[in-house]
Amino acid sequence: MTNNATARTIDEITHWLMTEVRLSIGSRDVDQDIVDRLIEAGLPLSRYTTGVPSLHPQVDSFSVLWERGKGTTLRQFRESTETATQLQRSPIIIAYQEGKSRRYRLEAPATEDEYELLGQFRKAGMTDYFVLALPMSDGSSKVMSFSTDRPGGFLDSHLEILNGLQHPLSVIVELGYFRHLTTTLMETYVGPVAGRRVLSGEIRRGVGETFRAVIWFCDLKGFTALSEDLPGQVLIDTLNAYFDATTTAIEDHGGEILKFIGDAVLAIFQPDKGDEEAAALSALAAAAQAVQRIETENSRRAATDEPRIECGIALHIGDVIYGNVGGRNRLDFTVIGPAVNLASRIEALTRELDRPVLVSAEIAALVEQEFENLGTFSLKGVSEEKSVHAPMIPKP
Repeated sequence: MTNNATARTIDEITHWLMTEVRLSIGSRDVDQDIVDRLIEAGLPLSRYTTGVPSLHPQVDSFSVLWERGKGTTLRQFRESTETATQLQRSPIIIAYQEGKSRRYRLEAPATEDEYELLGQFRKAGMTDYFVLALPMSDGSSKVMSFSTDRPGGFLDSHLEILNGLQHPLSVIVELGYFRHLTTTLMETYVGPVAGRRVLSGEIRRGVGETFRAVIWFCDLKGFTALSEDLPGQVLIDTLNAYFDATTTAIEDHGGEILKFIGDAVLAIFQPDKGDEEAAALSALAAAAQAVQRIETENSRRAATDEPRIECGIALHIGDVIYGNVGGRNRLDFTVIGPAVNLASRIEALTRELDRPVLVSAEIAALVEQEFENLGTFSLKGVSEEKSVHAPMIPKP
């Protein structure tokens, strides 16, 4: 039976979680605050973890680890056979699969069938390990774990406090999970900059701003033929290899990827403090890196008899309208304007001129770098002929 002091502690921490913590998720180290509050309440914690799954394309789950004297650390686990094996060897699997909390007294002798992790805790001097299952609104369970090196392990009153906080802690973890999930989805499908703008409430159709930016437009050459000749999975793998090479280069040099248009990539490099030359140089460096990465990938693909990847990249600088366009119930956060159209038309010339990267006269005039003037060309949808230049990037 819970005594008055323990019940009062549970009530006080519950009130704190449901008010101060709940209202500040995202702006504080919630896990560190929870640990501090539990220690203040008398729990002799030496280690704490919590973890949630992720919809990130490269990370299967996130976990926060707190260790006494070291603070909190964010851990990322990629989906793999090794990760799955580690989970099966951990006591938290019971909480995840069955929604049950479990206590493991580590001062007791080890058993033949005990989880491998418990032996590691014994060697580290832990005396008690408690896994708290956190029920979620979708019927699943998440987990918090608590360890101590106190002789004799946790007292009954310590476990009463943790069990009494099960549902308030579940609310905090679920709120944090959904906040993380929303941010991850926005960054994955919209991009980090546009994602933040959407989450801040900029979702009205027609809302936007005009500014100058370096526009990147690239396209995979021969995609129609590839789509007709390659099996579906091979085509997807080829597209992903091409996107990996181009998008990584863009992000490495500070560009913002706005959208994929089939096999095309639209991105911008915004001038920092009005420094258009620096933005152009960043875009040119990204283009050179993308060409090199594609060539490296093609060398690998040649050894495995996979189709070669060829792409064209165009750079231009001009005014763009950045904001929401679309239907009443389905919007797209992107850039539009004549400058974007010009960049896409210049990219189409990469096939005719057999050059991996082409730039507009505006880019060529902006930076102190050598370019080859390839002449003037009539471009579809552009009223005047435009001068097109090629940076001195070795032809692959």
